[in-house]
Amino acid sequence: IAKDNNVIKVLLNFSDNSKLFLASYFHRFDSYFTFSEDGKIEISKENKEKLNDKIDNIAELFLRLFAILSLVDAGYSSSNFKSFLFEEELKLADDSISFDEIAADFDNHINKNWNQEDINSRLIDYDKNDMVYLNEYLFAKDNNKQLIISSDIDIEHIMPQSGKNKDIIKTDAGMDDLNMFNDYINKIGNKILLEYDINRSIGNEWFRTKIATKIADKSGYVDSKYPIAQHLVEMYKNNSKPYWMKDDIDTATKEAAERIVKFIFNK
Repeated sequence: IAKDNNVIKVLLNFSDNSKLFLASYFHRFDSYFTFSEDGKIEISKENKEKLNDKIDNIAELFLRLFAILSLVDAGYSSSNFKSFLFEEELKLADDSISFDEIAADFDNHINKNWNQEDINSRLIDYDKNDMVYLNEYLFAKDNNKQLIISSDIDIEHIMPQSGKNKDIIKTDAGMDDLNMFNDYINKIGNKILLEYDINRSIGNEWFRTKIATKIADKSGYVDSKYPIAQHLVEMYKNNSKPYWMKDDIDTATKEAAERIVKFIFNK
């Protein structure tokens, strides 16, 4: 059940180290499972729903901490991560200790050791891919959208990072300066989740091609199941010649940073 959980899938993009601590906590739910006459492990639909909710809750705690780890200069072995988690593991394994007490420990630890302004600033400049998963998850959650992270996933650059049209796209985006263009390509506001086949189909096309209903035999964002791609289609569907520009990336990056900061600090 855990391996198919979307929060777990997002979490494991940040680190596999969380598995040890999650395993300690999951022992609390052994009673949810039964054995059939032929020895197979079974779980009722009701218990499965309850367990998925509990997995979401505990996985989000770890996701908040490991998201910080992806942003700051300290490594996993530092006291704010590994030491804290090993101390917390004693509580995770003790089913007499409530989830609320564990959640309070994470809240206190995060708010004591980091501040929102610094984390927000780091997110604005962030250029890796882990946060793309978290941003998509939080966007879906905030907007009551369904998110299913499947194996055919890819990271899509809305403004493409290469291709024969790069110079024209760069100009269309309001960025004649190559250094500025390169800085903006990998900002979190320029990246979304997309199906591998769709991403390869649209390649390095213009934004207006990517969000179009159909262009020849290409699949675009309109065919995607991922919430932010769907959102972009809805936003620009009535625009005959939409552009994706520097200001759009700035806005999307700011919104993503605010969304993630709110989640990390449980605000």
